[in-house]
Amino acid sequence: MPAFSPGGTPVRPLGAFERAIDLYMRRNPVQFSLVAKVGRAVAEAELSTGLARLQALHPLLRVAVDQDGPEAVYRETDGPIAVGSAAPGTPWQAVVVHEQTRPIPARPGPPARAVLVPGAETCAIVLTFAHQITDGTGALRVLLDLLTVLDSDGDVPKLAPYGVPQTQEDLLARLEAGPDTDGTDAGPSAGDDERMHTAGELRPFAGRPPHLDALALDRGLTARLVERCRAEGVSVHAALCAAACTVFHRAGRDFVRVLSPIDLRRAAGLPDDVANRFAGARTASTADDAKDFWALARLHHQGLARQRTPGALRAGSAALAQHPPTTAEEAEAMMAAVTAADIQITSLGVARSDATGLEVTALWGPAQITQLRGEHVLGVVTAGGQLRMTELTHDPVPALVPGMAAVLAQACAAPAPHTGVR
Repeated sequence: MPAFSPGGTPVRPLGAFERAIDLYMRRNPVQFSLVAKVGRAVAEAELSTGLARLQALHPLLRVAVDQDGPEAVYRETDGPIAVGSAAPGTPWQAVVVHEQTRPIPARPGPPARAVLVPGAETCAIVLTFAHQITDGTGALRVLLDLLTVLDSDGDVPKLAPYGVPQTQEDLLARLEAGPDTDGTDAGPSAGDDERMHTAGELRPFAGRPPHLDALALDRGLTARLVERCRAEGVSVHAALCAAACTVFHRAGRDFVRVLSPIDLRRAAGLPDDVANRFAGARTASTADDAKDFWALARLHHQGLARQRTPGALRAGSAALAQHPPTTAEEAEAMMAAVTAADIQITSLGVARSDATGLEVTALWGPAQITQLRGEHVLGVVTAGGQLRMTELTHDPVPALVPGMAAVLAQACAAPAPHTGVR
């Protein structure tokens, strides 16, 4: 068993946001997986060695979470990241689904593990992380670093050790004041609709396998989507929000809420640490909004722009720091209130690996559920010119992900009247 004791060397206390996540996770496991498909065979021992090197680089990959004191503390552990192997040929989707049925304990740590799906000439690597230590972008950093290590034959001069990451509350408190608008005409706020504030309902964790759906846009559609979003003045993420809402509205829902984790590394210039560096933002639409796809995408883009300003990010962080939950019940009430949505979309953007000799044929994720009834959690990442979507839920909506792809294809094929782009 990995070395851990309550008196082990403390790394630092959890920050207010980390504490809220930890308290919630004591009864509601929240962990997520990223998947890399690699164009060569990788042995389990090689994967274990690579992960050990990453533990030396990223401090929160070598901790346990001590929950016994008045405040939770990250404490050092010398335990390795656990590595297992699935049977050759096992679909990565089956591994990801199984990973959601096995909560990662806070200790003895570390709160991460890996599963290798071996093959004679290729393999898949599934990394799963407990949310106490990092978010999807931080986990992608680990995965990309791992690919660099596997590509380097043990020599990793490009990778330097990170220091212990500061809490995001401390970092945001020092964020310099800046303009609280990006120049976008935000228009009316969906937050004014009382339906925006309806709390979610928790589903007690029972280890039930979730439904998983995954789909990759082809390179042509991915390129057209990026080009069209640029021409329309919206982000690809906003287009994904609009596509999801369109599918839900066509299925009969009049009001649809979307939860979008905002990466604070990009939004607020925070360090690229393996740690939690995000804030939640919600946007919404009505069935009438879905009549014009690109107008709907702009609605989401503008709503997200309001919530990612420096002032909004600092205010939200300060409010949580001043009144953090102190019990699991309080954390559950907070999460059910602020994260309830019809769909959560986590976009990791374009993933670029420093590995040049290692063929990475696909990246998928992040894949997770958060134990809210009726939730749909969609992870999106683009690699090799293809945007890939992975959805997990316990309450499937028929053809949600394929429907989103069809909506995006149709929207990109339609003429753009203001720009002439087709």
